[in-house]
Amino acid sequence: MQMAKISLPKANKRLNEIYNQTVCLATSSDIVVDVGADHGYLAAMLAKTNMFKQVIATDISAPSLEKTKKLAKGLNLNIETRVGDGLTVAQEATLACICGMGGYEIIKILETNPKVQKFVLQPVQNPIELRLYLLKRGYKIVNDFVLKDKDKFYYIISINGFGKNKYNKLNKLFGKNNLIKPDEDFYLYLKNQINKLKFLEKFDIKHIERKQRKQIRQKQRINFQLFLINFINNCMKNFAKIF
Repeated sequence: MQMAKISLPKANKRLNEIYNQTVCLATSSDIVVDVGADHGYLAAMLAKTNMFKQVIATDISAPSLEKTKKLAKGLNLNIETRVGDGLTVAQEATLACICGMGGYEIIKILETNPKVQKFVLQPVQNPIELRLYLLKRGYKIVNDFVLKDKDKFYYIISINGFGKNKYNKLNKLFGKNNLIKPDEDFYLYLKNQINKLKFLEKFDIKHIERKQRKQIRQKQRINFQLFLINFINNCMKNFAKIF
């Protein structure tokens, strides 16, 4: 019986950008690891370049890594799969992609292997907290921006070693690239954020904080509410002239 041909699905905008940022950081001597590889699409895209010394895919779920193994075999790609938590099973890595996780989870993973100095990070939650951690640790942030893929927004942050960063309060809140060279995705992100903030204004904030302090703190920075609304409104007025 002939086996079905396996092909790599067309990457979405988010995955393509993660791939691009990784390749930009890479050298031929790099050992790259895709942490939380799941289906293995990113690891496969990186392995196809033949520009890495080694490509490793890790995941805490053995069944998830089976999908990566199947994909690698079908595409005849050399990807080493390892079941384990974060970077603990890839201590030799020199470049790590840690994507599709919460900001606090990414911080925990970074703490497990301080030797790695090059990263591409894509937090699904708490990008501000992650950004503040990176700045405090002295990591050199190369790129830090938001993109829109379908109906969702994603922050992508690339790190290359250690060094000084020029981050003011607005950079810390929104990422440096978004303010240096704003694009349409950032405009749509701001529009989305102001709609969320206006929605929250309809409620008694103190009452919400009393009952759901942790949850609200993670979702929105209530203390910056009026500041953000004014700032975003001004940005939107300026962006409206461009887009």
